Amino acid sequence: MRILLINPPFTKIYNFSGQGGKTAPLNIAYIAAYARKYSNSLTAIEILDAESLEYDFDMIHNKITNYAPDIVAVTMTTPAYNSAKKIITMTKEINKNIVTVVGGAHPSAFPKELLDEIPQIDFSIIGEGEKPFAYLLDAISNGWSFAEIKGLAYRNDGKIIFNHEIEYIRDIDMIPFPARDLLPMSLYEPSTAKDITHKGGFSNIFTSRGCPYDCVYCSSRNIWSGKVRIRSAMNVVNEIEECYKTFNITKFNFNDDIFPISRQRTIDICNEIISKDMKIHWTCMTRVNYVWEDAMIKMKDAGCEIVNFGFESGSDEILKSINKKTTVKQGIEAVKICKKAKLKVMGNFMIGNIGETEDTIKESIRYSKTLGLDSAAFFIAMPYPGTKLYTMANDLGYLRKDWSYTDLLAYGNNNPPLILPNLPPETLHYWQKKAMKEFYLRPNYILNKIKGIRSTRDILSLLRAFMVFIKIVIPKVL
Repeated sequence: MRILLINPPFTKIYNFSGQGGKTAPLNIAYIAAYARKYSNSLTAIEILDAESLEYDFDMIHNKITNYAPDIVAVTMTTPAYNSAKKIITMTKEINKNIVTVVGGAHPSAFPKELLDEIPQIDFSIIGEGEKPFAYLLDAISNGWSFAEIKGLAYRNDGKIIFNHEIEYIRDIDMIPFPARDLLPMSLYEPSTAKDITHKGGFSNIFTSRGCPYDCVYCSSRNIWSGKVRIRSAMNVVNEIEECYKTFNITKFNFNDDIFPISRQRTIDICNEIISKDMKIHWTCMTRVNYVWEDAMIKMKDAGCEIVNFGFESGSDEILKSINKKTTVKQGIEAVKICKKAKLKVMGNFMIGNIGETEDTIKESIRYSKTLGLDSAAFFIAMPYPGTKLYTMANDLGYLRKDWSYTDLLAYGNNNPPLILPNLPPETLHYWQKKAMKEFYLRPNYILNKIKGIRSTRDILSLLRAFMVFIKIVIPKVL
């Protein structure tokens, strides 16, 4: 069987390019690697990263036609819904016998509804995709029943069937490394806020799956559940070494919800990186209650340069309402520990959660300016399907009647889907831009950035960040 996995185009189509870098779609690279190792039905498999290659739909049409796949599988986030739908529809127009499969965050939120909405979809995979996709290939190839494939939605005699039980891989060390050989690795680059300004290639990497927390705005549990599974330190470092030696990758972004989820494993990973003398530079995400001085110092020694926190709000009241399970004080202490380890700190903030007021937004802006951050991002709260925020907003009647999935852009200029009684969409946009201006246009902040210039790459990085700032704050300029 010939398989084509597609990451649909999105940012360029919706005029969002240039703000988030270009990130490898490791989700489908994992799917490809697992299928190559465990399925007996493959003759050929390719990945089309139409997003990073900036393919339009005519180019995708030509690719499908020329490659002549037996199966086209499309990863689908909610904002990219329309693009994914167009590709699925196009595939059936090219050849109605091509089997179409979707997976990802949106199908996991609406498994049966999606098949109702898009009749051209043959199968929808819910949650973790490696096992069900490999099983599906063999079932199609051998004419087996689909009834035993966990986490699969499909059609049978005109009815939509959903195999509700989802199977998660317990030992994720046994999952092959993502098939980066099928990706255009030279195209990937970090976002401006995570730009490490060193030479060499870039890749994201996952060392764990799942998050033990249940923040109302987060869709992580739709895919991974709330149970955390971690890779061994040696398995993680072996993947880093493969990237380093095979693809000349020296810059990494650890995409785990909480990279230092285990204090000792974090130290072990760093010790292995140091022992192998790999000259790498990296960033990671964590929570303000997962910071330890010895681990942060070791991370710095192993090449970590930026730690990214989701502070979300400067109001303990809002932190409680979004079920963040952290406090403003913890955020202050976390930054102090990172700074002591000589790590740069990026902070993410959200405005417009249910219960937000202009006063709590002002608290968040003040908080961002007092933390000593190296960079900050201010997002408008988005009710992604499958999250508690979506359910709450829907139950309270806070969703705009005419909202669309493309309105879920973090920095888009469309009106956000949430209509709060005291914060209409235009007010949220005003405060988002005001927060950006207040944080980045401080004279001391600008002076410190200029003082930190050490190379031409630093200058180019600052210019790139400035262009993004202008595009967000004054969107009609660019």
